[in-house]
Parts: sequence; structure tokens; C-alpha cells
Amino acid sequence: MNYIEYFDSIAGEWDEIRKKYFDDDIRNIAIERSNIKNKGGLIVADIGTGSGFMALELSKYAREVVGIDVSDEMLKYAKQTAENAGINNIIFLKGSMEQIPIIDDSIDVVFSNMVLHHVENPFKGIMEIHRILKPGGMLIITDVMKHSSEWARFEMYDRWLGFNLEDIEKWLIHSNFKEILVKETGLYATAMSSKGEIAKTGIFIAKGIKD
Repeated sequence: MNYIEYFDSIAGEWDEIRKKYFDDDIRNIAIERSNIKNKGGLIVADIGTGSGFMALELSKYAREVVGIDVSDEMLKYAKQTAENAGINNIIFLKGSMEQIPIIDDSIDVVFSNMVLHHVENPFKGIMEIHRILKPGGMLIITDVMKHSSEWARFEMYDRWLGFNLEDIEKWLIHSNFKEILVKETGLYATAMSSKGEIAKTGIFIAKGIKD
């Protein structure tokens, strides 16, 4: 099984799994940092949208939301949830962070929550986000900090065991982002292995502006 098959297999359960892993506070922090509540008519993207945790909330404030995910089953679930809620300003597309199916210079704000540690080449993914942002557009990444729980690689299909904040800042600089902010949120992600091992790691937020 690869990570796409893993997320396909848990799509229907992901909302409950996610609540044990991290809570809604991280979404609230990301949205507040973006300031989209005070800006009308924005087009935003949610890379690695999953079951729509971020996209569904963003739809309250943005003119249009584009939700991207590699998992067909996650996209199916997210679409159904949006439809059931009567939300009609979200477009869901299949794609990866390293090959985002969005044209250049077209998005005002890009969010990516708990996705980067599943990406084979995070720097390439960040460069792709830079490509699709409009000049002056903003990137918001929330993800886990470096940890040592190796079991996450084969039980949760994590490619990276979190990140050092210095590496995130370096990738943003080399992707030509400006006004960069990378900091701890004070929140934690918690997961348990099949053997009962607990992984509790801090969550960071990163922001950058495209010139």
C-alpha cells in the first residue's frame, strides 16, 4: 500500500481520525493569519484538501475555493459533504502538491494543512504553490515539527517525520517568497501506533508573500 491507497482506504473515517490527531484550532489559526475574513472576493486553494476540513470553512469567506487532493475517495467524500451542506463555491480537482492542476498567477491565498510531510519533494511543492499564486498572493502552511517516531513512516505513510523550522524558512526563501514568517503555534498533533506508542509533536505555521 502507498500513501494514496492509504488515504483512499480511510476516507470515510478520516474526519474522526483527524479529530484525534489535531483539532480545529489549527484551521482557525491558519485562517486568522491569512486575514481572508476581512478581504472580499478572493480565490483560494486548499492543497491536500482531504475530506474538506479546510476547504469547507474557507468557502464561508472566499468567492471561490479550489480543493486539490491525490485521493479519489477523499475527493468523493469532500464533494458529497459540500453538496449536503449546500456549498456551491468549491471546485474539487485531483492533483498533487508537486503538480498542482492550476494555472500560473491565479490564486490569492494557498493553504496547505498537514500535507507537506506526505510530499516526496517539499521544496518542489512550495515552488508549485509560488507558481499558482498571483503577485502579492499568500502561502499558509501548517504542519508538524521534527519528531522521531519512525513508525509513522509505515503506519501513516509519512514521508517526512516533520520539519525543522530552519528548513521551511530556507525553502520559502529559495522559492522567492517575501515577508516570511515561520513559527510554532503552541498546538500539538498526537497519534498512536498499533503498538500503543504515542507521538506528540508541535505544529508550526509558515507564511510567505509572492512578489
